[in-house]
Amino acid sequence: MILGGYLLKKQTLDDRRFPKMHLNLQRLLQVIAHGEQVFPRVKDKCAQRTWFAREDIGALEVLVGRLRRLKENVGFIVNRVTAIQAGLDSWQAEQINRKLYYLSFLSMIFLPLSIVTGVFGMNVGGVPWTGQKDPTLEDGFHNVLIICAAILFLLLAFFGAVPLYMRLSAWRKRIMGKRIWSSTRKSFPKRGNYSGDTYSGGYLLL
Repeated sequence: MILGGYLLKKQTLDDRRFPKMHLNLQRLLQVIAHGEQVFPRVKDKCAQRTWFAREDIGALEVLVGRLRRLKENVGFIVNRVTAIQAGLDSWQAEQINRKLYYLSFLSMIFLPLSIVTGVFGMNVGGVPWTGQKDPTLEDGFHNVLIICAAILFLLLAFFGAVPLYMRLSAWRKRIMGKRIWSSTRKSFPKRGNYSGDTYSGGYLLL
């Protein structure tokens, strides 16, 4: 049952059945709305003519009522199709996120392995545990590691400078806001309450 529902949803999304249905229903709704606006005017015009039969006017009234009910029904179907398409889009996004999660989990497993194989696969001298004893080539591996560390430091500095600057700016704005508030509060006019020989100070209420 689960596999059948999955295949049905996937086939529906691949065929784009509901977007096409939604487009056709919107066109039909425009035609019905146009008829709903036109036929009442036709009825009013015909009612002013003496040669127009009352049965025909009654038929036009019935037609206008049917058009209004049909417009409501088609609008309800359009809303249902929109809700179903939104549900399918949400399901598709969930499936994509799940696959990306599995992919990130696999990359988390194989990335250290690729780093190890890349390090020990370098064509330089001095790679540990390889039995290279040539003293003229033993510094090659260390030099490559120093270059890689320098590149990593530059990348971290380049991509981490902007968030660090934004945090420092936000911190400075908060500090300046607190200082301005404290200075403004101190600049409020004070009032004194004298009771005999005693005095109690306080800020004026604004």
